[in-house]
Amino acid sequence: MRRALALSFVATIFAAPFSVEAAGAGSAAKVAAADQVQCTIRTAVGSEKAGGVDKRLSKLRKQFSKPPFSAFKSIKLLSTRSLTIGQGASQRATLPNSKVLKLTFKERLLAQGKQRLRLHLSITKPKSRKFLPGTLYTIADGGTLLVGGAQHQGGTLIFAITCKAK
Repeated sequence: MRRALALSFVATIFAAPFSVEAAGAGSAAKVAAADQVQCTIRTAVGSEKAGGVDKRLSKLRKQFSKPPFSAFKSIKLLSTRSLTIGQGASQRATLPNSKVLKLTFKERLLAQGKQRLRLHLSITKPKSRKFLPGTLYTIADGGTLLVGGAQHQGGTLIFAITCKAK
């Protein structure tokens, strides 16, 4: 069961609201360039041990109550990191499992009258010069993307990436 659960997290991307788009796809109109986005990367570990959701993750409690994250009996915050990213630029963050996360701010969009942010996420092994193919995703301004999958400290790493235009 653990293996099946872990595999389901590898393919899981959850944001409220969100869409995953292929490069060049979608009908959202581009809006004036935002100079920067402020992103907060929260890294947590979910496990089958009792304990509930860490109080410092209370804003994400609703998202954690839905599958596949609801399978965890506890979710504990490991680290928080803030990044300011200029449009077209990337920032990197070292994760608790020593892998490196690279986040690129692509553009700001206007979809159905609401501002959205398009970003690209990639994770690679430490000391590697090549980043693995990543995920191009779009979230609401101030929205959160949840990604999980890697095993860590007897549980599963979860990344909560929240970004807001500056």
